[in-house]
Amino acid sequence: MLNLHQIKKRATTPILLAVAAVCAAGAGAGCFAANWFGGGPPTLAYVSTAANRIGMEQVHLVDPDEGAATRISGRTADARHPRWSPEQQFIAWVVVEEPESHLTLYDTDGGEIAVLARDVDPDQPPIWSPDGSMVAYVSADADEPDIYVVDLESRESTRLTFNPEQERIGDWSPDGNWLVFTEAGRDGLLLRNPDGVNRIRLTDDPDADPVWSPQGDRIAFVRQNDADNRDLYVLESKEWTDDIEETVVSGGDADEFAPAWSSDGRRIVFVARADAQSQSEIYTIQADGKDRQQLTHNQVDDLAPVWSARGDWIAFVSYAHGNAELLYMDGNGDGQQRITRTDAADTQPDW
Repeated sequence: MLNLHQIKKRATTPILLAVAAVCAAGAGAGCFAANWFGGGPPTLAYVSTAANRIGMEQVHLVDPDEGAATRISGRTADARHPRWSPEQQFIAWVVVEEPESHLTLYDTDGGEIAVLARDVDPDQPPIWSPDGSMVAYVSADADEPDIYVVDLESRESTRLTFNPEQERIGDWSPDGNWLVFTEAGRDGLLLRNPDGVNRIRLTDDPDADPVWSPQGDRIAFVRQNDADNRDLYVLESKEWTDDIEETVVSGGDADEFAPAWSSDGRRIVFVARADAQSQSEIYTIQADGKDRQQLTHNQVDDLAPVWSARGDWIAFVSYAHGNAELLYMDGNGDGQQRITRTDAADTQPDW
């Protein structure tokens, strides 16, 4: 088991070397050597449904340029919501099996797989702390459906919220001081310190999907204005305890969702659908609402955009080739490239 010193040291190591081959027992056949930031796109983690077992979700890694994928989760249970740690040293995902779902940690250096926490919400992705030493998750316990953080060194979990309603984590602030989240049955975005203190209400409307800008001074989120319409908003603050400004970034008749920030904090990528009969396309916009650009024109659903750490590429799910597959493109929408070519549904990309 890695100690905290080793974890923090690795989390701050520049990504200039390829990850060692991974040949975990019970993981995918063969080994995988990641293509890091040597020039091409970084290694992408994603979920693919196994072709020989309908509905089984498994976590894979893929080199976007080569398209060679390797399964890293086991075959006996669904695995979903893979999330890279800072600097792409670890991957956390949720394993869904009876009698409980659990949070899994995958070490890319040695291919080791360990259970971080049990009885976790199978429908929510894990959220990494900025220093890579902790992972936040939501419990699946019906009596305590609260937010917890687990420490990678001690493997001990700490409960942060105490509310009978189910909660949903949005993001961890870049300075590590706040988790932004929502509660079922109650409108508004809330903040909680990872130490379990200073609960703050940011908004009072039906808001969801909050994500912090890399600089930590803004939060992008979506507001449900009616049954078929969500709009993109941004909150801005220096301290998050007061003086919070709210801006409508992209409003109108289109349904807008799935925001993600560019690495420089200047642009937000999101998905918009004109109406219930239209396909969804991917757009970017400045944080002040200016310079809206449509990136995809595939005449099919394009979904789940995620920006690479350097901001050079955007990976996304597209139905341009029939079933759900992964593509990537430049930050301005040029150079769309197909990554996966399978009969399975490939979704939930993260890099």
